[in-house]
Amino acid sequence: MASIVSLPEGNLSCSVCRDIFKDPVILSCRHGICKVCLLELWKHNDVLECPLCRRRSSLELPLDLNLKRQCEAVLQERSRGDTTESEVLCNLHNEKLELFCLEDKQLLCLKCRALNKNTNDGLCQIDKAAKNYKEKLQTALKSLQGNLKAFNKVIQSCDQAAENIKSQAQHTEKQIKKEFEKLHQFLRDEEADSIAALREEEEQRNKTVREKIEEMCREISSLSETIRAIEEELRAEDILFLQVSTNIHVYIICDT
Repeated sequence: MASIVSLPEGNLSCSVCRDIFKDPVILSCRHGICKVCLLELWKHNDVLECPLCRRRSSLELPLDLNLKRQCEAVLQERSRGDTTESEVLCNLHNEKLELFCLEDKQLLCLKCRALNKNTNDGLCQIDKAAKNYKEKLQTALKSLQGNLKAFNKVIQSCDQAAENIKSQAQHTEKQIKKEFEKLHQFLRDEEADSIAALREEEEQRNKTVREKIEEMCREISSLSETIRAIEEELRAEDILFLQVSTNIHVYIICDT
């Protein structure tokens, strides 16, 4: 019934105040910082430098107009998103949205229900519908968090395996050197060959462990992104949540 347009905030946050840029300026090192934040930092420093890379800069601080416009757009969108649920009205009847159709996945006002009597069996209050969907998403979220925990345990196991391989290799190397020190020059070539073989074995085993770690990191990154998206949806107001999350929870639940 209603739609929400979100803007990606991306890298629109100042590294000093951690908020959306206000009058962003570009230093010679190409880093962007709020003008007020930068001047406040420089007020206490003898050297004019970038707080990120420490590269020296000049007092010429050109304003990044394009970045400023992007930040203003994000702030405006945030402001629109702060409206209360009572201000969200039905586009058809200009009435307060109070019901949710479970079959059509649509938000309805009381006039919508009166005009569509056949849908009464599939209607429920917005708060109840939101609670139901949130409970399902919470279940899916717990499953994803469990997977994330399991992957982290695999990472820890792989790290420990790598340490054991390294420790075993070092111990074996010491033993080899100790034995070969007792022999004459004739056996020194054998010592070098044995150590080289050990190094190759260690590298191969570590390579396998590294590949496993990389695979787990990719899985963790994907899960973290999915979890982050769900958590953001769960923090939304009920109406906004139902407007943008109806299809997401079905995908997540099926995927888990």
